[in-house]
Amino acid sequence: MHRTGRRVVALLAVALAVVLGALAPAAAVAQSPLSPGLPALPTPTATTPTAVTPVTTTSSSGGSFSGTDAIATAIGAVVLLAGISFFIWHDARRRAPKRGHGVTTAATTARAATKQKPKQRKPSPAERRRRKRGKAR
Repeated sequence: MHRTGRRVVALLAVALAVVLGALAPAAAVAQSPLSPGLPALPTPTATTPTAVTPVTTTSSSGGSFSGTDAIATAIGAVVLLAGISFFIWHDARRRAPKRGHGVTTAATTARAATKQKPKQRKPSPAERRRRKRGKAR
């Protein structure tokens, strides 16, 4: 991979990490299913029944998709698409034939039509006899 390709890949990886870091809250990261080990099982203990008072709390961060999350996702998508299009463009430029090296354009085909025909080679003895028979006497 070229030097610029490595730089772009590194930049895309950092941008993706930033976008994912902004989207995932810290509590969700701590309880990720990808974290190593098995979750600890609660141990059963003997408890006495107590009166439970209902506690109502209101949370302003109800886990919804906020405007900042939408902007971060859009920026991440644009960066990803720009990186993909850059790599396609770069690869196409690198693999395309160079100008003047076997490329046929309208100008080269028009020039080829006006080119002189190559001189004929000396005919073989059999060809000379065949031509001679076809001549009128």
